[in-house]
Amino acid sequence: MTFEINRRHALVGAIGGILFPQVAMAAPRDLNWKDLVPLKARGAPQPGVLSHSIVPSSSFSDPRHFAIVPELNGEFVRLPGFLVPLKFDGTGGTEFLLVPFVGACIHVPPPPPNQLVYALAERPHQMEGLFAPVYAVGTLRTVYAETGLAQASYQMNVQTFEDVSL
Repeated sequence: MTFEINRRHALVGAIGGILFPQVAMAAPRDLNWKDLVPLKARGAPQPGVLSHSIVPSSSFSDPRHFAIVPELNGEFVRLPGFLVPLKFDGTGGTEFLLVPFVGACIHVPPPPPNQLVYALAERPHQMEGLFAPVYAVGTLRTVYAETGLAQASYQMNVQTFEDVSL
């Protein structure tokens, strides 16, 4: 028995994808923070030891700090991190910086731009707190973003935030 795809099969598949998108959506690709840095840019010098006697600098002059992995553009991914709220109201936040470690951009200078993700939530997200890790699940874009706190070499349209169980 052979199987041929005709217009009716294609139409049924398309309608199924619209009615049941969670079934049609592929599982996200799990990433970690080093995956956001191209191999040729790894090992770029990081800002020096934090000194409380001087104002820390958040400027990055080495172009490797801005280097991206173009193959990640448009990928549906899951990335762990911590949220720094940028736009927040009584119902939750819709704009965040996803950062690789607690306190980044708030208590210590920001990491390099290719280690930050400007996250735009589809629905307001109520945070558990600044110290609660999450997985951001959504479509990653290699789009530069500049906020009042930091520069980010990536942007994510977040479909959902998942709790990280430790």
